[in-house]
Amino acid sequence: MTNKKRRDFENCKTLDLIALKTSFKNKVAKEKIKIEENGFLYTEYTVIPKFGEGSIIEICFNCITISISKFILNSDILQLDESDENWLQLSFLIEGEKIIHLKNESVDILYESQESYMAFIEGYNGFNKITGNQPFREIKIKFSREFLFQHGLEKGINFNKITDSNLIIPITEDLLMVFSNLELEYTKEISSKILLEAKVLEILAIQINNYKNINLNQLKIKSDKSLKVLYKVRQFLKNNLDKNYSINQLSREFGLNENLLKTKFKKLFDSTIHQFYLEAKMKKAKELLKITQLPIYEIAEEVGYKNATHFSAAFKRSYKESPKDYRNKL
Repeated sequence: MTNKKRRDFENCKTLDLIALKTSFKNKVAKEKIKIEENGFLYTEYTVIPKFGEGSIIEICFNCITISISKFILNSDILQLDESDENWLQLSFLIEGEKIIHLKNESVDILYESQESYMAFIEGYNGFNKITGNQPFREIKIKFSREFLFQHGLEKGINFNKITDSNLIIPITEDLLMVFSNLELEYTKEISSKILLEAKVLEILAIQINNYKNINLNQLKIKSDKSLKVLYKVRQFLKNNLDKNYSINQLSREFGLNENLLKTKFKKLFDSTIHQFYLEAKMKKAKELLKITQLPIYEIAEEVGYKNATHFSAAFKRSYKESPKDYRNKL
């Protein structure tokens, strides 16, 4: 961890969770689904519109807590929090940005997309700042001290502290593959619960090995710098739906080989760049048809179509009805 330039902590919404005596998820979201069975507690929360949109899922079992956050906040949120508990925490920031600051520490931890950390936390007092107006996707796994005792990890491994200089490491490609199974729809089947626990233990084992290898300068980071660039490419496309960028233009804009850009984008997001760009354009068009009274030719221009007829044809291919028919049904 290196000293980072201090961010602006004044121009953002502040949630004093200590004074409010609540948690971040209970403050910014409301409970939607709760299932408790056979030692598993599954809770799904929906983000309250005044804070943003998205969801937070929490699964608790066998001294383990998994939190999966997928949301976009309307503005930066600074959350003050404290705890006197001790636990091992694994965090994987798939997308987004967060700043972590501990009381009595002079350094801010800048935590960005495709980064992770594993730390044993002995009490916590400080704040997190989550950057708003951009996708935020994080997976956190907390293991209680009891779990560490049960698995012989209490004294067998020297876990990092949250203040250690080598705390933040990249997310490796093998971890990204495992994460896909954590985000499957929860079911009551005992087999899904066994699979979930096995995947969590696999993640822990991989991350322990990653820290060991990075300390020996042997960590093979398959998700290299180009992975972060790919997320920037995706966000760039979302921010420029009124234009039409070719693979060649994107390649020059972000300094990536065209073939590398195409193949890695498809592998990471399970969609070609063209498919992603088109779907994003059509989703925006659908939303504009729903919430505005803009004429169709103007909506066409908003999503990069100079010809309204071509836009209508593309919309119909995506949604099996014309823009006019869709709006008339609302």
